[in-house]
Amino acid sequence: VVYPAGTLAMANAGPGTNGSQFFMVYKDSKLPPQYTVFGTIDKTGMDTLAKIAKNGIKPGARGAGDGEPAQEVKIIDLQLD
Repeated sequence: VVYPAGTLAMANAGPGTNGSQFFMVYKDSKLPPQYTVFGTIDKTGMDTLAKIAKNGIKPGARGAGDGEPAQEVKIIDLQLD
């Protein structure tokens, strides 16, 4: 399944593992179909996400282009519509 850029989805490592972890898709990505999509990111948010992605991911990531951002990110505020 291709998750389009701007997708917000719940992380899922198998049955009973959906919790408070989620991920943001910064470019169209082919991923397994089991992730629950719960929202999208607007243009301003995508601009911010592109800046975060530009800094790369921490060494030892699970797969190419997959992993925790290299630079610490804190979500201070968000708006739900």
